[in-house]
Amino acid sequence: MSDLGLFHVRALEETSSTNDEVKRALEEGEPEGMVVRARRQTGGYGRQGRIWASPEGGLYCSFLLRPTVAPDALPTLSLVVGLAVRRAVVELVGEHDAEAVQIKWPNDVVVVRSRQEHASVAKLCGISVEVHAGGVCVGVGVNVLPPAERPLVGGKNEPAYLAELAPKLNRMASDDALDGVLDGLLKAFAVLYDIWQQQGFAALLDEYNAHASLTGRDVTIVDREGVPLASGTVLRVDFLGRLVLRTPQGETPITSGEAHIA
Repeated sequence: MSDLGLFHVRALEETSSTNDEVKRALEEGEPEGMVVRARRQTGGYGRQGRIWASPEGGLYCSFLLRPTVAPDALPTLSLVVGLAVRRAVVELVGEHDAEAVQIKWPNDVVVVRSRQEHASVAKLCGISVEVHAGGVCVGVGVNVLPPAERPLVGGKNEPAYLAELAPKLNRMASDDALDGVLDGLLKAFAVLYDIWQQQGFAALLDEYNAHASLTGRDVTIVDREGVPLASGTVLRVDFLGRLVLRTPQGETPITSGEAHIA
């Protein structure tokens, strides 16, 4: 891998979860910049603790961060990571497929094959952000090389695989392909992380909304138990990272939850 500046990568064959490794390091006072990557996870999980299937061929990594931002800015970090994943993916795929790579609020990167009523949406990447021991653990799981059997990777959408958008990855050794994806992700994130800390999420808002998969969609927002919180048409994501809906009551900002397309 090339020089990654702030980041240094610790590669493991197998672990329960790369998030667990980073959270232990946070407790031990490890400085910012540690990245743990594993070939396999036996207990990988994503946002809200959902199990994330982790067969070989995926990129499973976690970042140790100590951001110098106000606590109320932290909810936008997952959106910044989503932007970084998208930038890294777009560098590897053709122009036609780049448009299909979109960010699904609040923590997924998806491949959308149509903007019609019955669009095909497949999950390429999941992101988790946990505040822990005075720092932040960011977990990222990217489906890169398809396994022989394709498990559901978490959530309700079918999985998408980066190698199907960038066939050249199939012609590379597995480790080289995954190293290349991680290298691109960390380079993209380093730039965006600096902008986010210095200027806030508002500086990245136009790019985020330009590639947001839910804009214009009718959605229902549910909590982690599946209880509906609000329904409406998605207008945009705002500078605080909230999903703004058009509802019968007017514009309604949603701070957290999961969006289900109606």
